[in-house]
Amino acid sequence: MKWTVLIIALVILCAGAAGLPNQYSTSTPGGAPTPANPTTPESLGLQVPSVVTSSAQIPTTQERSQGLMKASQQSAYAAAPQGFRSTSSNPIYNRVILPPSGSAPNSLYVSYAPLTVASCNLYSNLPLWMKTSATGYIWFYEWYPNGMLDTQYAGYAYYQDWYKRWFFADVPGWHILQYYCNGWSNYAYIYVNGPGGYWVNPNPNPTSPPYTYPYRQGQVTYTYPTTGHTYWS
Repeated sequence: MKWTVLIIALVILCAGAAGLPNQYSTSTPGGAPTPANPTTPESLGLQVPSVVTSSAQIPTTQERSQGLMKASQQSAYAAAPQGFRSTSSNPIYNRVILPPSGSAPNSLYVSYAPLTVASCNLYSNLPLWMKTSATGYIWFYEWYPNGMLDTQYAGYAYYQDWYKRWFFADVPGWHILQYYCNGWSNYAYIYVNGPGGYWVNPNPNPTSPPYTYPYRQGQVTYTYPTTGHTYWS
């Protein structure tokens, strides 16, 4: 009888564990909109792309000081390195993964349009291309492999147009990206190749100032949270 009760308890425990929600944070201190819990790469059946996106792409000196840059559709689609054109037409890598609401008026691409799933090496820089459907403040969200959410204010979109920012591969594993500009974007998934356990920041600067808001009417709060990682010098 005791064994029967124990077996039933174990079955219930396993079933409950299988039904646990995704362990991703949705906490956004400050004035940022609260995102929905993203779908895990495993639940989507995503495989690490065999083609590693080039790490030779680096932001210019001017771009390093900007959280958001004006871009164009032509530059977004023309950004594919030579020989990567076939990858951008692969439905596995350019699938549009929507938030739970089923609506994503804004678009987000990794490295080049219409890529939404990519892999890169540790410490690589990848351009992110955003097509906004409205004007407004842009909040950028990045979920780390451990489930932590880093929320940053990117800038103000004065036009319904294409914009660009940069992704820095600072931690190995899957990263999930999304942004908000009077509406959510689709998710983008980037797998960072590299050793696990801990990471080393090549340029530790934990006291860097936040990207400031442009002067506009009204008051908006913002935060610039640290990534929560250990800096090793």
